[in-house]
Amino acid sequence: MKTYTEAKLEVHMEKRLNASGFRSLPYDTFDRDLCLIPTELLSFLKESQPKAYQKLSKYYGADTDQKLLKRISEEIGSGPAYSGRKKKKKDRGLIDLLRNGIKDRGVHFDLCYFQPKSGLNPDHAQRYRQNRFVLVRQLHFSPQNQQSIDVVLFLNGLPLLTVELKNHYTSQTVIDAQKQYQDRDHKEKIFHFKRCLVHFAVDNDQVFMTTHLRKKIKWFPYNKGIQNPIYDDGHRVHYFWDEILQPESLLDIIENFVVIVEETDVAYDSVQGKVVEKKFDVQIFPRYHQLDAIREIRKEVVAKGVGRNFLIQHTTGAGKSYEIGWLSHILASLYPDMEATDRIFDSIIVLTDRRVLDKQLQNTITRLEKTKGVTNSVDKTSKQLKEYLEKGKDIIITTIQKFPVISNAIAELGDRKFAIVIDEVHSSQSGDTAKHVKKALTKGQEIEIEEEYDDLPKELMEDIKARGKQKNISYFGFTGTPKGKTLELFGEKEGKGKNATFRPFHSYTMRQSIYEGFTLDVLAHYMTYKRFFTLSKKLEEDPEVDKKKAARQLISYVDIQPETIALKVRTILDHFLAKPAKALNGRARAMVVTRSRLHCVKFTLEMKKQMKERGLNFSCLCGFSGKVKDDETGKEYTEIQLNGLDKGVSIPYALKDPQYRFLIVANKFQTGFDEPLLYAMYVDKKLSGLQCVQTLSRLNRSKTGKDKALVLDFVNEWDDIQRAFQPYYQTTYQDGETDPNRLYDLQREIEEFNLYTVHELEELVRIFYNPNIPDEKLMPIIERSVDRFKKIEEKEDQDTFKGNVQSYLRLYSYIAQLDNFTDPDLEKLYIYLKYLNKKLPREQRENYDDLLNAVDLTSFRVAKKWSGDIPLEYEDGAIQPMEAREGGGMPEPDTGPLSEIIKIINELFGEENAKEYEDHIENVMDRAMDSTDIKAQFQADNTEANRYKSFQEVMDQIYLSYVNTDFDFYKKVTTGEYKDVIMNFMYQELKRRFDRGGIG
Repeated sequence: MKTYTEAKLEVHMEKRLNASGFRSLPYDTFDRDLCLIPTELLSFLKESQPKAYQKLSKYYGADTDQKLLKRISEEIGSGPAYSGRKKKKKDRGLIDLLRNGIKDRGVHFDLCYFQPKSGLNPDHAQRYRQNRFVLVRQLHFSPQNQQSIDVVLFLNGLPLLTVELKNHYTSQTVIDAQKQYQDRDHKEKIFHFKRCLVHFAVDNDQVFMTTHLRKKIKWFPYNKGIQNPIYDDGHRVHYFWDEILQPESLLDIIENFVVIVEETDVAYDSVQGKVVEKKFDVQIFPRYHQLDAIREIRKEVVAKGVGRNFLIQHTTGAGKSYEIGWLSHILASLYPDMEATDRIFDSIIVLTDRRVLDKQLQNTITRLEKTKGVTNSVDKTSKQLKEYLEKGKDIIITTIQKFPVISNAIAELGDRKFAIVIDEVHSSQSGDTAKHVKKALTKGQEIEIEEEYDDLPKELMEDIKARGKQKNISYFGFTGTPKGKTLELFGEKEGKGKNATFRPFHSYTMRQSIYEGFTLDVLAHYMTYKRFFTLSKKLEEDPEVDKKKAARQLISYVDIQPETIALKVRTILDHFLAKPAKALNGRARAMVVTRSRLHCVKFTLEMKKQMKERGLNFSCLCGFSGKVKDDETGKEYTEIQLNGLDKGVSIPYALKDPQYRFLIVANKFQTGFDEPLLYAMYVDKKLSGLQCVQTLSRLNRSKTGKDKALVLDFVNEWDDIQRAFQPYYQTTYQDGETDPNRLYDLQREIEEFNLYTVHELEELVRIFYNPNIPDEKLMPIIERSVDRFKKIEEKEDQDTFKGNVQSYLRLYSYIAQLDNFTDPDLEKLYIYLKYLNKKLPREQRENYDDLLNAVDLTSFRVAKKWSGDIPLEYEDGAIQPMEAREGGGMPEPDTGPLSEIIKIINELFGEENAKEYEDHIENVMDRAMDSTDIKAQFQADNTEANRYKSFQEVMDQIYLSYVNTDFDFYKKVTTGEYKDVIMNFMYQELKRRFDRGGIG
């Protein structure tokens, strides 16, 4: 009968590591006072560096071994119990010594040798093989007692990492291993910060790690996914010893990944009575997904060389700054094989989409450099960027905005090869901006021109080539929320045409980040409110208005009224004071997301007013750009004026002060703002797609004591939020391939309007590419096309043309990046239409100022509609490929008297029977969406008229079922003056849901 013990798991791990180069030694070879294995360390130093050892022996004689061992041990660090007195110097730590060695009496010793990257130094390969890897089981680590650690791994006699193992079959798990570490005396030398690289808690199924053992230990999951996959030949955690702990792997981690960084915590100090910065060291050991992603990329680049793209979908909490830093440094010293003497890439360019260089990213990459001067930040002008590129600097950090400035002036770069690492790739790769990047880096390369186009301007062919993929550039794009076009440009393609899919090269999902506790689930505590109001007409006149536009304007009018904002602010403060205000020991912060800068100003003024009336001991800050004028009062406002902060104090810095608990924003701080104290968010803005995910994700930063995040939403429905998040909850992929031939369809449809001649098109392109011809020579050509456009009689035809132009510009700038285009006709048309589009007459927006003077808001209230956890499916998210928008005229406005639209709005938003009718409407919508007839109509290629007819027939049947259960409702939706309006409203809502994928 089999017996299961913890020792059996130790033995299994030991055997696996013995087979890969680790020698096992007994625990008594370990010196508990020096915290190392003397025989191993001395053997390594004497064998690998005999001349250095002999030189040191001339100083110390018989005491050489003892002096050298003590010197190394003390340089690693004395820890918190250094003779009971204040340390005179900062501990260097193990990682510093392993990378940079040590000097004693002017004699330098290397403490390990890393794997050679090329054949430039043959002697280095020999020394690399002299590294000594040792495993000790049940290591007795304390001079005071016989406590032991299950497994400790050593490199050249120095302890690298410790492992506590637990076996499920003895009724113990990884939690017990963590508790065992927790109960240790952390003053013991082997547990000192920086003495070891990392400590692991392991059972049969899971691995956790920490780099800093202390009273409150923070453990980080070190698993392959939400759970490790079943392994046919053994334990789920086999990868831990079969992959991570292999000698070659550990040396790679030591050389390229583990790093000590100085972090800054900005917090309020109650003793000093102000916000202060506290600096502290953190030892970073790569998490599993980080290590796996960088290694897989490195392997693929070495195997296939330059010219392919990589998309890394790593969500918030993945540690993207470190990933970008590690990848940049590894790519900067990457060779195709051990015999090569030339690097794969000449320069690594790190792009951030922020206009001000991302200081956090810049600092992270700089901290990771092992040789000073490798990292170069372009924080001045484009001239500086040009200079760095010409000199072939290793790593260049810059903003995407600097490339267009120099794309036509950059010096000849020959056949140099570039790696472009992009932070938040979905927002950096717009068509023309990406073109400038490629054009700048390929300037001077030979452009192959097919014979039939050999009379075309070289500049035109450069633009065509620059839009497509380049053999000398590899892109590495990082984002947690890839758009469809990002997936198609950078993703891994499988299949063709309609059966094609595009997936990220590597994923760390939102779901896994939440599961592992790196981020919070912002949808777990969601609350929606609904507003109820009635309007009245003040004037005797009853003007005709466009119902749709007037309704939108009237609802906006309601939402900007003082009583509306006052009630919402009151609701926000009531909610905040009830619970969030007490969270995080009274330090929780809240964000209010408003729909415009004017709303932001009005919310700020009203919130300050109500806070003062309530006698609250805190106030609010606001964030918006530029100046805002309130036409009602004639006053102008700025962010600086409303906040009243001291000069040089930023809003994120000030929000740490307890006198500010709220941040009210309009567009600003909805992306890239990381404040762990944010506990609640109040949304008064329509959110959708990426904007929704990024805005709500401001709340997801984890912090000790922060176990949840609360959202109160005045505008959005919970299912809208669900649809925005679902594609990004797990791995996102594009289902299908964009059809380039749609460009030719659009080209033909545009040409059918005969607004320009072939000669005019050719002439414009000739002028465009000739720097000696002034720009004004372009104007007459465009103006002739504009005059012809104005002579088109039907407005619907004008709208169709404009729609086709917009579709062509959007689709061409995208498709041309997918592959190299050699069709100059498409490029010519693109250039022409870009100029023409700017000169075509714009649609005049109707002014409804008089309309707003004709109505009064007679009642307004808000009430909680729904609260709970917004569920997300455990499935990958499909995004559809880009399609050209169909041309076509705008429908004729549905007009009617102002009194009618007011009645309709009151019907929809008034209080009488509101909840009951709302439930009925939602039920009708659910039944309509389940209708097989409606699904068939919407999924087939049918006309709008056929769809609407089928919809009416189905709705009539559904309405009929209410005759006996609620005749008032039946009568309201099937008879009277609102019948058609309500039917159309329901149809548009159904279309909206279908477009968002609501019908299966």
